[in-house]
Amino acid sequence: MSHDFESGFFVQTPPWHGLCTVLPDAPQTSLEAVTAAGLNWEVTKEKMEAVVPVNGTYRAVGVPDHYAVIRRKVENGITRLDSLGVVGQQYRLIQNIDAFRFFDPLIETGKVQYNTAGSLKGGRIIWVLARVNGTLQIAKDDLVDKYLLITNSHDGSRPITIAFSPIRIVCSNTLSLALRGATGDKRLTVRHTASAGARIEDAGAFLAGVDDLFEQNADVFRLLARRSIRTIELDNYLRTLFPDPAETAMRNSARVTREKVLARFENGLGTDMTATSLWRAYNSVVEFIDHDRNINNPDARVHSAWFGQGKQLKNTALQLAVQLAAA
Repeated sequence: MSHDFESGFFVQTPPWHGLCTVLPDAPQTSLEAVTAAGLNWEVTKEKMEAVVPVNGTYRAVGVPDHYAVIRRKVENGITRLDSLGVVGQQYRLIQNIDAFRFFDPLIETGKVQYNTAGSLKGGRIIWVLARVNGTLQIAKDDLVDKYLLITNSHDGSRPITIAFSPIRIVCSNTLSLALRGATGDKRLTVRHTASAGARIEDAGAFLAGVDDLFEQNADVFRLLARRSIRTIELDNYLRTLFPDPAETAMRNSARVTREKVLARFENGLGTDMTATSLWRAYNSVVEFIDHDRNINNPDARVHSAWFGQGKQLKNTALQLAVQLAAA
């Protein structure tokens, strides 16, 4: 296991990425969840100094408007200090427990349950995934679960993000939201400023239409499931997503990638539930990203699929599929 992944939990069923401790039951509070995930530590913002050699000795020089984010983590009674990033004077810290507390009112209603949580990149990025009750039927036996995802960073690289995250049950594919431009990119971002805490507390209004939003996206997924894709369309679809680079030496890599995605299209999880449809084509791309890329580095695979290049590629794959369905 790569050193970038530190800790986390998953409820009942081990996740596809093979990371996290499996819990028999879901945590009932933010405190239980943050503890189970091994994220019950805090960060502080400390002034920075540069140590400069001068005449055979060293002198400390202050670095104005730059601060180090320091993690204080107690292990076996000893406080361990780690530097997670460098931020500016206006940057406001959001502790893990405060990010987790967003879910507490929803947990109390019984409508949402903690599902998984953990950290990547040595604690620089943390996430919390909670399952919303109910499933979406896309085809006869093809179901999609509804999740809410909170991510936060302690290195200044990204704001707090609260997003909707549909996941296909049969293959655990983490899908993109459909029609992002038409229905709006349904996510809430909270920058690390003085008002961050208040915005998280007021985020309940963001979830007012959670069921409607998921149902709207399910309608688009159903449209893709009804629209068949011809061989020439599939070839063009994959070549658009994984084009041949200008360098001749690199073209073999692109071809191999397309062949792997095509193999998922022909024999991937859930192909017995779908005809040769756009839904099947889109899921073959998502399955490749979630399960085939960075196969020897699980935490890099998670980071790419949820936050990085893999996530962007999923969005593009969905947009292309929707365009084909509308043509």
